[in-house]
Amino acid sequence: MTLYAEFFREGNFRLPMSKFIREVLTNYWLHISQINALGLPRLTRFEFIFRANRVEPTFEKFNVFYFVTYTGGFYSFNSRTGGVKPCSRDPPKSLHDWKQKFFYIRRGVIPIDMRYRSESEGVPRVNVLIYHTKQEWYTTLTRKVTSIIQPEE
Repeated sequence: MTLYAEFFREGNFRLPMSKFIREVLTNYWLHISQINALGLPRLTRFEFIFRANRVEPTFEKFNVFYFVTYTGGFYSFNSRTGGVKPCSRDPPKSLHDWKQKFFYIRRGVIPIDMRYRSESEGVPRVNVLIYHTKQEWYTTLTRKVTSIIQPEE
């Protein structure tokens, strides 16, 4: 399977992948090679912020703050608006030429059954967790919006 170098550099992606990332890919029915280089940093930064606040990151909580988009043959995650406070700011805005550096790994390195989503299936839609604004973790994470900035090499 193909993995892009920017996943590791900009997205702080590591192998073996975390349970949280596996859960997000499985529940949205996405293959990791279908995620663009801006989508993966949003996943990992979300996980960092939750763990730093001693809150277990889950797919349901991620889905409160983000939704799936599809552009240019790749899926990504954009922040929800309209009643959902952000938990992070300063997301990466653009990465140029991110598809040029990639490598292949054996399928068994990522031991989950990732499904390659066909474009004809459309963008996955998942209902947002009910009463999320009343949850302690939501209040904790939105009280002080966290900024994660990628340091220069």
